[in-house]
Amino acid sequence: MDDRVPIAVTILILSYQRRELLRGAIESALGQQKAGVEVMVVDNASTDGAADMVTQEFPTVRIVRLDENIGTAARNRGVAEAKGDIVVTIDDDVRLDSPLAVQNILDTFETHVSVACVNFKIVDKTGQVSTRDWCHPRDRRRFSDEEFLTTYVLEGAAAFRRSAFQSVGGYWGPLFLGHEGHDLALRLLSRGHDLYYAPRVSVTHLVSEIARPPSRIYYSFTRNSIWVSLRNHRGVALIGSIARDLAMMAVSSARSGHFRAYLKGVWDGVRGAPAAWATREPMDHATYRKLRELEALRPNMLSRIGRHLRERPI
Repeated sequence: MDDRVPIAVTILILSYQRRELLRGAIESALGQQKAGVEVMVVDNASTDGAADMVTQEFPTVRIVRLDENIGTAARNRGVAEAKGDIVVTIDDDVRLDSPLAVQNILDTFETHVSVACVNFKIVDKTGQVSTRDWCHPRDRRRFSDEEFLTTYVLEGAAAFRRSAFQSVGGYWGPLFLGHEGHDLALRLLSRGHDLYYAPRVSVTHLVSEIARPPSRIYYSFTRNSIWVSLRNHRGVALIGSIARDLAMMAVSSARSGHFRAYLKGVWDGVRGAPAAWATREPMDHATYRKLRELEALRPNMLSRIGRHLRERPI
């Protein structure tokens, strides 16, 4: 990379035990038609030779090797070391679909100065909008190709203003897997930032199942929903958030045959409640008003339960 070109953007790829998939993610990052792009891989202590592959095959890519797998919190380490003011965060099983992705990201941030995070459109191997990755407060069948303010951070397919990300502490490490984006989104919204969905930035999610047993999702999502609520909500909203999330996970886990993992998630969520409470920064009334406005177009609870019943389990 020419040192005379200022670094405007860092593409940060988080990797764990997916050497072959990582290669494709790096190639999509290096293929961006924009000067001043730094590509970085943060390796979560993989044992499959992924970090060595990066060093040998991609000498221009920075590699950050961690001594242990710390999950999504490893992105905090990458953001801290990034040279770019804008940091694009993708997983090793994600591909940037266009060589103009970085330029589109920069254009979006320049147009929307209050936005701290830009979420990408995520499609599956068939080119269809990924159902499992749609967490926005709108019906994906109607709004997947429209830009709008959202309430979520898709940590494996999003870009951040580095300063805003660091101002709220990034991802909370104990969550490890599940709801990290929801937690970070609430923290950013509480600080007055906006979150944006920009479908002109598209990525393909190959949905690797390597190193992630199915039962882990039902355990960690259940546990983490309790912790996220305790960290961010207050009063009636706190009780309602926990009750709603536990009900949804109970239905989903029972249907998929992982109800024991759900029960363990509830137990460990309760056991870890004091630690989550100690990091508590409850949202103020203005943030709740913003959330209500943004959530106004979300399908109602019956529709969402129906969707879970119609679709295959996670």
